Amino acid sequence: AAELYHADHSFFVINGTTGGIYAMILATAGPGEKIIVPRNAHRSIIGGIILSGAIPVFIQPEIDYELGIAMGVTPETVQAAVNEHPDAKAVLIINPTYYGVATDLQQIVEIVHQCDMVVLVDEAHGPHLKFSQRLPIQALDAGADICAQSSHKIIGALTQASLVHCREGR
Repeated sequence: AAELYHADHSFFVINGTTGGIYAMILATAGPGEKIIVPRNAHRSIIGGIILSGAIPVFIQPEIDYELGIAMGVTPETVQAAVNEHPDAKAVLIINPTYYGVATDLQQIVEIVHQCDMVVLVDEAHGPHLKFSQRLPIQALDAGADICAQSSHKIIGALTQASLVHCREGR
């Protein structure tokens, strides 16, 4: 799996992507430390923040008022958040969102890494992105440090089978 997804390490998660998201958060932010997350975060992200004791700094995703759904966060929104909270340990991005909306993940990764923070990606709905050039870029190819994917939602696996991919260095 690590070779396929170009990760330094890949872990199979049998308790769903929620467990993978908990692991990402617990590995990067501890009690009293800040983690920047979008307002449209899945409840697993909120649960992971509660378990870690970290302090969430919420950022607002773009809203498509015609469709009535939250889109992705923009690089400008991420830049403003890391400027305002340079002591944050990580930025967690949902990409693609639960509605299939992808953001400019490469630019966001560059912004976050310039601030020496870790990029976590809830890629629950994106384990298939690696397999076509016509799809948005997958988190690891965009330079993310850790991502969690729901294999059972998109590419076919037994119920609650998920993956956590990690890069070394941060």
